[in-house]
Amino acid sequence: MSPLKVLAVTTWYPSQGTPTEAPFNHEHVKAVLHHHEVKVIHIRLHSTDRIALDHYDGVEVVRLPISLQRPWTVIGTLARVIRELRASEMLHTMAFSTVLVIAPAWILTRRPWVHTEHWSGVLNPASVSRRWERFAWFRHALALPHRVTGVTRQLAGRLQEFARTDSTSVVPCVVENDRDIVPRHSDGTLRLIAIGRVAEGKRPLLALDTIKVLADKGEDVHFEWVGGGPMKDEACAYAMQLGIEERVRFVGPVHPSTVLQRLEGADMFFLPSRQENFFTAAAEALSADRPVVAAAAGGYDDYCTPDNSVLVEDATPETLADAILLARGRFASYSPGQLAEPIRSRFSSPAVGSLFDSVYGAALRDFHGRTVNQ
Repeated sequence: MSPLKVLAVTTWYPSQGTPTEAPFNHEHVKAVLHHHEVKVIHIRLHSTDRIALDHYDGVEVVRLPISLQRPWTVIGTLARVIRELRASEMLHTMAFSTVLVIAPAWILTRRPWVHTEHWSGVLNPASVSRRWERFAWFRHALALPHRVTGVTRQLAGRLQEFARTDSTSVVPCVVENDRDIVPRHSDGTLRLIAIGRVAEGKRPLLALDTIKVLADKGEDVHFEWVGGGPMKDEACAYAMQLGIEERVRFVGPVHPSTVLQRLEGADMFFLPSRQENFFTAAAEALSADRPVVAAAAGGYDDYCTPDNSVLVEDATPETLADAILLARGRFASYSPGQLAEPIRSRFSSPAVGSLFDSVYGAALRDFHGRTVNQ
């Protein structure tokens, strides 16, 4: 297919000041760039900032504010989106809220439309809030795009309940890692790492209880948690209460570019989240040749299999501790790179870009077919 002029619109996108805000959207944009031209519009919800044009990691980004308290920002932003859409050949939205914001502009321009979804709130509204549960019927807006992609089979299956007939497919997150494989330690110490927000959904207290069980079994276990969040202070206090504070370190948020280096310093990824979709941190761990131990609670079983991970159905401190010890034994004999290579190949930026290229082709066929039929 010839290169298209793609307008990517999203309400979540990283910036120099907030590099951890939806980096997966940025990686998807870079994947699309392997085949097409892309201009990014980042709609900043509840913002009164001025329109800004910047370049983030080599990508041109127009940042537009929307605030219902200042209606002229809504009018100005929609007018700019309409103008950019008329100069584009493909609309690609990312993040569910973008569908609701962009719908009026799309109705006036009628371009082929692909939407990509990562949000667990589409899969399981109860995991977000009771308020969102009451308004989750908004998901039927997913019938507007010609094609919808989810980052896992589980998410794509739920999206199909609201999207056009037979219009969904799986396009995973990008996991780019070309670093040399750093062998895991073999000195008997359990070096575990978690990456994510220290928040209720990640179940940090359950993770600490697991560390306590391992320590009580006589294991020389050390656990590093990378990421900030509302439960960080509570988790630190709980580690002291359990008497394992010397075994646990909460390092706070780090720049995404340093995550792989952090993973290489550990020997296993461990995070007992209550719900995840793609679980990028787990995929990054595997790309660094580190096995994964987690709760069986999401679509990441697309790639977290018994060949590289141990997933626990009934996540308790005891079952998770047993899973960690099982993983240590199961993967000890694996050769360097045996865990990493399949992940690096499957989720590379060029591989994901090719998947999006195929989705664009399907969206074009759907768009032109329906136009003729009308």
